[in-house]
Amino acid sequence: MNFIPNIFLTIALLIFSATACGSPTMPVDMPPKTYVRKSNSAVPLSPLSSQTTPTTVVVPFKKLSNTPTIVLDAGHGGDDYGTHSLGASKYHEKYLNLSTTLLIKNLLQQNGYKVIMTRTDDTFISLDERALFANQKKPTLFVSVHYNSAPSTAAEGIEIFYYQDNVDKGRTKKSKALAQAVLNKIIQRTEAKSRGVKQGNLAVLRGTEMPAILIEGGFMTNTAEMEKIKKISYQKCLALGVLQGIQDYLLAQGIDNAK
Repeated sequence: MNFIPNIFLTIALLIFSATACGSPTMPVDMPPKTYVRKSNSAVPLSPLSSQTTPTTVVVPFKKLSNTPTIVLDAGHGGDDYGTHSLGASKYHEKYLNLSTTLLIKNLLQQNGYKVIMTRTDDTFISLDERALFANQKKPTLFVSVHYNSAPSTAAEGIEIFYYQDNVDKGRTKKSKALAQAVLNKIIQRTEAKSRGVKQGNLAVLRGTEMPAILIEGGFMTNTAEMEKIKKISYQKCLALGVLQGIQDYLLAQGIDNAK
């Protein structure tokens, strides 16, 4: 396999970083409606307007022989709002999970991956159903996207969880390696604080059969971090980190064919 010359890789990534990660107004593909709850009413969250159009950005990398399949899981949905920001105007996690996951989906597809999502709209899906769905699709990887909360408003940063599978130790090793590769690139792209890779007995990780991780993309209960999280530019940086982390993991594993 041939590598694209380093100079072209560097130039392309610098251009992408300057436009996608640096501009909050760069058009992206978003869900039909994204809301912020204020009191008992729902109003459109204008920075995530459905009027924007997709932008194709292809990040150069060493091409795989075929097409790995990635299942993306936008956490929560429907009556399950997840956590929320503090203050009078509350941003709910389920909407941010979906908007970020759609950005990841676009980048993966633009770079030749097959992507399947557990939900594409504001729908409730149980944790067991998400894991069962992923197992039925038999993907190469499973990635669940969430945002975090904590009793302390000072808590900040990004952490990624994997499951310690005592039966399938090979899956555990691969999941941990995937988590570390993705965390490395997300931190590089977002410049957020790293809270590390952690074991977690979480249902969607415990119930899946392929290498699987759950990303906590920052704390909605931290006012300063929430100001970043709600911006499209920040979510695009996180999405780029996920793409590049997956690429690093697959190439390190020598995976060059789709399942």
